[in-house]
Amino acid sequence: MDNKQDLTNNYGRPVENDTSSLTIGEFGPTLIIDTQLTQKLAHLDHERIPERVAFARGAGAYGVFETTKSMKNYTKADFLQKEGAQTKVFVRFSTFVLSKGSSEVVRDIRGFHIKFYTNSGNYDLVNIHLPVFYVRDAMKVPDLLHALKPSPVTNLILPERTWQYFSKLPETLNAITYLYGKYGIPANYIQMEGHSVCVYKWLNEDGDVFYVKYHFLPQKGAAYLTKQQAQEIQKNTSASATNNLYSNLSNKNYPKWDVYVQILEERNLDTFPFHPLDTTKIWDEKVLPLQKIGTLTLNEIPDNFFEYSEQVAFDPGSFVAGIEASESKLLQGLMFAYPDANRYRLGINYPFLKVNRPLDGIHNYQQNGQMDIRNQKGEINFFPNQESNSLKENTSNHYSEGKYFIKGVVISRFKNEYNDNFEQAGDLYRSYSEQEKTTLIDNLVNALQGVSRPVLEQEIYYFYKADPDYGKRVADRFNLNLKNIVLKYDQSL
Repeated sequence: MDNKQDLTNNYGRPVENDTSSLTIGEFGPTLIIDTQLTQKLAHLDHERIPERVAFARGAGAYGVFETTKSMKNYTKADFLQKEGAQTKVFVRFSTFVLSKGSSEVVRDIRGFHIKFYTNSGNYDLVNIHLPVFYVRDAMKVPDLLHALKPSPVTNLILPERTWQYFSKLPETLNAITYLYGKYGIPANYIQMEGHSVCVYKWLNEDGDVFYVKYHFLPQKGAAYLTKQQAQEIQKNTSASATNNLYSNLSNKNYPKWDVYVQILEERNLDTFPFHPLDTTKIWDEKVLPLQKIGTLTLNEIPDNFFEYSEQVAFDPGSFVAGIEASESKLLQGLMFAYPDANRYRLGINYPFLKVNRPLDGIHNYQQNGQMDIRNQKGEINFFPNQESNSLKENTSNHYSEGKYFIKGVVISRFKNEYNDNFEQAGDLYRSYSEQEKTTLIDNLVNALQGVSRPVLEQEIYYFYKADPDYGKRVADRFNLNLKNIVLKYDQSL
C-alpha cells in the first residue's frame, strides 16, 4: 500500500504531473493556463528576501544556556536567578561586511548573536568576536558600512575608500589593531569568542543598578588563522566555518562556551579614566574581573536553514525584566536599526515566525499587516477596554523599569573628542609578541597598498600616537620618513 502524501499545488489540489508543462502538442508552445507551472515559477521568483545589510553571511543552531551562579543580587532577570536553570537559545554566527555566499575566512568582524527564550519573554544579546568596535556613536554606522562595503561604482572592495574613512576617525584604531593583528580571522565558529562590546544595565529587585559587559569564551580555546592559512582554506571552500559547525553538531561534538560578565556599580560610573560606555575600549579585567555566570552549549541543527538561520531576527532592545539598555550611543542607535531592518527583510509580523516567537506567545492588540497568520477573533482590538477576558497590565514591581533622573543637562550633539583614542591601541600593540607585531605590520602594509599618500600618512601618524615603534615599522615598510609625518600632523592638531 502506498502511504506517501499526495503532491499538491498551492491550493491543495493533488498534482498528476509535476515535471511536464501543459503544451499544444508534444513540441508545441506552453499555455498560460498551466497554473501549476506559473505557481512554481512565481514561487521561485519570490524565494529570496532582502539580505541583512550587515552580518548577512551566517549560520545558526539551537542550544541551551545553563546558569552556573545565581546573579539575583545584581539582576531580577528570571533566567539568572537559580544555579542550574536552563534556557533554550538560538545562536547565529556571521561575518560583518560581505554578502551571503562570501568567504568565511575573510579578515572581518564576526557576529555572535544570541536569542534567549526565557519564561518572561525573549532576550536578544548582540555580540561580536572582538571586545571593541570601530565607532562609539550609531550616527557613524551607516557611513562605516558604506566605507567597508564594495564601491557603488564598480562593486569592488577598494582599500582607498575604507582607509579614507578610518583616517578621519582615530577612534577606529583600537579595533584596527585587533582586526589586523592575530584576532582578525577566527578559525571557525565553535572556537570563536563573543563579546557584547556594548554595556547593559542590570536591575535587581531592590532597584539597584549595575552596568555589565558579557563575554563568551570557547571551552576549546579561541583559535585564529594566519593570512596564509585562510588562503589555503579558501582554495577549497568558502563555507569552512559553517561546515565545521554543522559537522561537529552532527557528530554530537557539542561546542560549549563559558559565559562571563564584568560588573560595574552605578556609583563608580564616573571613576574611569575614560567613559565606560565607550564601545571602542575594553574594561580592565584587573579592575573589573570576569565573573562566570553560565555555560552556553549548542546541540541542535535547525530543520531548515532559511526558516531559522535566515529568518531569525535579533533586536538589541528585546529585554526581559532586570536587563535594560545603558546610555551607550551605539547601543541606543542599534535598538532602532535592528528591528527596522527586520521589518524591511521579513515584514511587520516577523516576531510571530517560529524562530522569533517567545515561549508563551505574544499577547497584545497589534493587528493585521503583511503575512499576519494569527487567528485573531472578536470585536476588541484596543486597550484599555471593559471586557472580562481582556488582557491586563502586569503592575508587579518585578516588571517595572529603571528610573532616569535628568536635571540641568545640556541637550546637544557631543563629539566625544575628549576620549583618548590611542592608549588602549598602544597597550594592545605592546602586548603582542615580536612575531605577532610582525604579523600585524605585514597585514597592515598589505591592506594599505595603493591608498593615497595623505591617507597613508594620517594612519601612520595614528599608529605612532599609539606607540612610536608601531608607527615607525609601518613607515619604514613604505620608505616614508616618520619624523616628517609626525611634525606635519602634530602641527595640524
